Amino acid sequence: MLSSQFNKIDKYLAQLMGYWHYNAFSLDGYPAFNENSALIEFLASIDQAKLSLYQNNPSLLHPLLKQFIPELLDVSDPFFEVKDLSDKLASNIPFWFKNGIKGRKLTQIEQFSQRINDQLPILEWCAGKGHLGRLIHFKNNNPVTAVEWNDELCLQGKVLAEKHAIPQTFYQANVLLNEADIHLKQEQHAVALHACGDLHRHLINAAGQSETEKVTISPCCYHLTKDQYYQPLSNHVQQTSQLLSGLTLSKQDLKLAVSQQNTLGDRQTELNDQEVWWRLSFDCLQKAIRGTSTYLNVPSFPKTLLSSDFSEFAQWVIECKKLSFELPADLSEYLQQGKERFNQVRRAELVSQFFRRPLELWLVYDRGLRLQEWGYQVQVSTFCESQVTPRNLLIQASR
Repeated sequence: MLSSQFNKIDKYLAQLMGYWHYNAFSLDGYPAFNENSALIEFLASIDQAKLSLYQNNPSLLHPLLKQFIPELLDVSDPFFEVKDLSDKLASNIPFWFKNGIKGRKLTQIEQFSQRINDQLPILEWCAGKGHLGRLIHFKNNNPVTAVEWNDELCLQGKVLAEKHAIPQTFYQANVLLNEADIHLKQEQHAVALHACGDLHRHLINAAGQSETEKVTISPCCYHLTKDQYYQPLSNHVQQTSQLLSGLTLSKQDLKLAVSQQNTLGDRQTELNDQEVWWRLSFDCLQKAIRGTSTYLNVPSFPKTLLSSDFSEFAQWVIECKKLSFELPADLSEYLQQGKERFNQVRRAELVSQFFRRPLELWLVYDRGLRLQEWGYQVQVSTFCESQVTPRNLLIQASR
């Protein structure tokens, strides 16, 4: 079942890869889009009001894009459906549990915990303060082992567990150095809510090797990996993927799967847009001064810079990247060029947004297939609505 679902999405992504497999930041204009000049003309004609409308309502755009890409499927197409396990019933979380946990995160923890309905001992992987494990114990009376890299979070979690008399034991461990593997047991249910990249990849193989009875994972941040290019987890994907026979997936490609931002507030969206604009503006600046056509990647930076002006941001990048040029007195030309590129990037994303969910499903099926190869029965579903978190896919594996 999983293999056939994977194969269908793999074929779809391979067939239309020209519409999503590109790095918009490295381009000085629109992507080639399989030499689809009519599509590019259409995107360039979209005004700001329509851009915002289509960003928030892709299904309104879909019939228009199908004129240029007949094979394009809507984001809500049954082709991408998985079983919906989201629970819309009233909350029964105890009042003491809610303290210090923000709204959407609280809902994610509650909805995830509803999928755990056994009395097996719990191993909470990358547990943070252990909120998920405590709620699972409240519902099912499971003993909980929590592993977490951050020692301060372990201490805070231990205090909370003791305060509420929860049998929850914390261990500080770096899972990527195999330090947590010793805590995986056969008679156990390993859970991980939004463990990033290599953290959940490691759990899948470590649980398989330990023959852990049940594994429930909601993956996140697939691009946070030590590998420069995507390394499939399952033998099935390694041996049969049409997509990987024609390209390599970079970390930038993997970011597409987690680029949906529908839970951001207006202010955060505004800051994200400003960051993209300034990054592109600096790229225009460095290309002009250094006489190069090569895109210069800018690392993560203190977000307080966004409260200053562009010249301070540019000076920070120069010092960070150890570049040897002085800033021009007038930067308005580069800001204008950056704004033009920003507008093109956002309009190109109107097309690539239709491939976010297919690519994430492709990645999740790879993880599910690996668990199958370890001998598990596997189900892929959603555990909450996308308005709670776009990362709402759930992998449930049992022996």
